[in-house]
Amino acid sequence: MLYCSNPNCLNTFNPDGNKFCIQCGKTLTPLLRNRFRVIRLLGEGGFGKTYEARDTDKMDEPCVIKQFFPQVQGTAALEKATELFKQEAKRLYDLGEHPQIPRLIAYFEQYQRLYLVQELIEGQNLLQELQQQGTFSEEKIIQLLNDLLPVLQFIHERGVIHRDIKPENIMRRQHDGKLMLIDFGVSKQATATILAQLGTTVGTPGYAPLEQMHGQVFPASDLYSLGVTCIRLLTGYLPNQGVYDPLYDPLKGQWIWRECLPSATSITHTLVQVLDNLLQDYVKQRYQSAAQAILVLNAPNLISAKGINYKILQELLVSGKWREADQETWKVMLKISHREKEQYLRVEDIKSFPCQDLLTIDGLWLLYSNGRFGFSVQKQIWGSVGGKPDLDLETWKYFGECLGWRHKNNWILYQSLSFKLASPAGHLPRAIWSMRLDGRRKRFSALTSRLTDCKI
Repeated sequence: MLYCSNPNCLNTFNPDGNKFCIQCGKTLTPLLRNRFRVIRLLGEGGFGKTYEARDTDKMDEPCVIKQFFPQVQGTAALEKATELFKQEAKRLYDLGEHPQIPRLIAYFEQYQRLYLVQELIEGQNLLQELQQQGTFSEEKIIQLLNDLLPVLQFIHERGVIHRDIKPENIMRRQHDGKLMLIDFGVSKQATATILAQLGTTVGTPGYAPLEQMHGQVFPASDLYSLGVTCIRLLTGYLPNQGVYDPLYDPLKGQWIWRECLPSATSITHTLVQVLDNLLQDYVKQRYQSAAQAILVLNAPNLISAKGINYKILQELLVSGKWREADQETWKVMLKISHREKEQYLRVEDIKSFPCQDLLTIDGLWLLYSNGRFGFSVQKQIWGSVGGKPDLDLETWKYFGECLGWRHKNNWILYQSLSFKLASPAGHLPRAIWSMRLDGRRKRFSALTSRLTDCKI
């Protein structure tokens, strides 16, 4: 089978025996770069075309070929665009180690065109899913966020910004239902600087934030586009160029998506909080990283078996006010055990402490310290030094040194502790152990035993 090498009719194939392209008359050639056989056109836009193809070097493995048209004038500009394209392609190749990013198979230049070849993802994108199944439920949106936020965290930590997140660029993989982030727009990124002088922006109107439409991007720019994607899937309202967007109030300069939700759709406060933050117009008012959004989205349910309000503790931890949060933890545990007057807990109080409240307290500390502080962290360290009720004094002292509670053979006074995130793992909570030094080892052992009983 022979193919046309004319970029305007890339690989349009003709019946065997015909030596010339039936579209342009150009002499036919073998496979693209002697390896990739084009099957059909998948789509096209201002930057190029996308084709389904087969990799003949790998037993006709399905792949996608993206042909890039460098929209620049002059030899120097073309060379610069090509150089940037190759740099970005190498970066994209490194991202292929993530299971939710299509693997880059090859990139090359041929017939004065630039090409990317990526793994073909079988499935449908979320725009197709919206059109076929209707608006998304809160459960599906939370799944979307939990699937994609870690992917964004992965690429942002490696210096890559996607720039074009929208339903069309999120695929649900057919064989396992996992969401895949596609079309990183390497060609768009590579020529963004050059195109800026021509008045061309990178991104999709109706999804891209203000700063991106003005030529600047940050990790929070991708978060904004993800937020817009979510509200469009929740409401079913898609951007229509030149037509009023019912999800955005230009007079107030804010999204009004909640007013457009289908009547049967209910949204929890946590999801509203996350989406509203993602949708802030100003970069500094949004989450600055995907990790921050993940923490809030997966904040533990503030459930108490004793009717305790954990909002104060949560706010202190979110703000990084570790000393105040430690004091609040102490107050809460004394209140639950009805020991506010005595100002300390007995072994029997700890052994009967409600599992639900222990889970909530420990979960909050773990969440907002990035797994550094919490009773479960202390339990793990306690176990590593051979923790048991009759732990000998020397081992107990060593345990204190591991947590940063002792220094140079002396126990550190509470007011002299280091209430910083950089403190040793397990450093906090501590206030609950500051009173009644006698029997502290037995009470701490009782806590670790209770954590085990509560499966924490």
